[in-house]
Amino acid sequence: MLFADDILLVDKTREGVKGKLELWRSTLESKGFRLSRSKTEYMECNFSSNRPSEGIVTLGDQVIKVDLKRLG
Repeated sequence: MLFADDILLVDKTREGVKGKLELWRSTLESKGFRLSRSKTEYMECNFSSNRPSEGIVTLGDQVIKVDLKRLG
């Protein structure tokens, strides 16, 4: 069994990240792979503000966790 870890998807907007994540998922699944929704996390880097923005990232209907230990 093959595994790929630590994939980085970057975009300026949360919607852009959601779109790229969904494209990544559908591409993997079309090739017979699957994206582990329970292990997927995201980290937000907002250089124009001192506070994390409110909002969520989803993959399908599942909310993706924020990696809080890397924030702040």
